[in-house]
Amino acid sequence: MTSEILDISGGVKFFDKNKALFRDGNTVSASTNDSAAKFMLDISKYTRWESIGSNDTITETITINFNTAQTLDRLLLVEHNFKAFTIKYNGTNDFTNVSNLDGDLVGGIAETAYDKDTAYYKFDSVLVSSITISVDTTRVADEEKYMVQFIATTELGTFAGFPRIQNVQHNRNIKGSKALSGKNVIQKGYETTTFKMNFKTYPVQADIDIVEDIHERENSFLVWLCGGRYGSEHFTIEQRGWRLRDIYNMQISRPLGANYEKGIYQNGVNTTVSFVEVI
Repeated sequence: MTSEILDISGGVKFFDKNKALFRDGNTVSASTNDSAAKFMLDISKYTRWESIGSNDTITETITINFNTAQTLDRLLLVEHNFKAFTIKYNGTNDFTNVSNLDGDLVGGIAETAYDKDTAYYKFDSVLVSSITISVDTTRVADEEKYMVQFIATTELGTFAGFPRIQNVQHNRNIKGSKALSGKNVIQKGYETTTFKMNFKTYPVQADIDIVEDIHERENSFLVWLCGGRYGSEHFTIEQRGWRLRDIYNMQISRPLGANYEKGIYQNGVNTTVSFVEVI
């Protein structure tokens, strides 16, 4: 890929698929409720790990062991309630040149007053065989500690520009039928997200390079629409799809167009890219 990886000030972010998935032979253990720990390594937002009998005097330890050593430069802790915690790799090693959502960290990943439900870390690329998360306290004092998803990955790119994101739909695969009484019976499945990106007279070569790269990928990839931006400074109204915890395992579902505005090669690109959530 020729595009430059931008920092948190950029737009939509794309990552390789989660390299820590349980279904790929990776394992995880937790100091309490170990049987539920595997839920942190799936792609479901309906399952999670939660400690048992914990409070702010107890450190909960989560250890992820990779089936094969992986090269990583990004970590995301999705939908958790951790306030004070540390993350190390291969036993006791600290990640270096770490940035989180709000800037640079000193001394690896060590949070003392984290206040958001999802954490993002950028760091120097490193070969990792295990990751240990030690959680001391929660944002609400003495709550059971929990996390929905742990993601270990590499960044594929960040948009420098802002294509129009359209038709964001959260589909529960709703089925309706009529009861004998004449009333409706509605059944809903798990939610699946789809959306389109519309590039209209688009002028940014680096972003088009990213689109072409992910279109060629056989494996799924992760899309983070908010790109790590949060709060009223960026979003007047908070809604699903644009929150920090909304990161989707996706593929491109339609052919990739390659058109210029009005057919003039010196104009910007016109194309629409369709994304679907995949298993």
